[in-house]
Amino acid sequence: MERRAFRICDRLFDRGELLERGMLLVCAVLAVVLPILDTGLPDTTDDILLHDFSLLGGATYLMLLTFAAAFFGVFATAVREHMRFIDLAGLIMAAIAASRAVYLIGWVHLPMTVDDGGLAAVPLAGFHLSYGSLPLLVLLFGSIWQLRRSWRG
Repeated sequence: MERRAFRICDRLFDRGELLERGMLLVCAVLAVVLPILDTGLPDTTDDILLHDFSLLGGATYLMLLTFAAAFFGVFATAVREHMRFIDLAGLIMAAIAASRAVYLIGWVHLPMTVDDGGLAAVPLAGFHLSYGSLPLLVLLFGSIWQLRRSWRG
């Protein structure tokens, strides 16, 4: 498949790479702004955002910074040799955000009850995926795709 390029002044830019990295930046912004989980437990009804997590908190904005650096790295020739490490940092931040959401469902909000035979299972009926979970999933798989492309060539 032939990649198309366009020219700004004396530099050629890959249109496909710019579009891919721009979509990852938009997904990173949407994953941070939109709620990723909706809790409908009897005592609370609330939306959970990525920056609400006690572990991630302000580190969520590092994910935005990483994907913004990858997007604007297309224009800076000095950053091109470091793009694989920027892509690796973006993948790590997206994986931490997704795993933290799973951790939040499994251990923090679900109380464990003890029966006489051991622990009883608590249903996950109070949790629903919200609007920001789709951009987070796209961000996770898109950063895997970008990391694979940047390490191969």
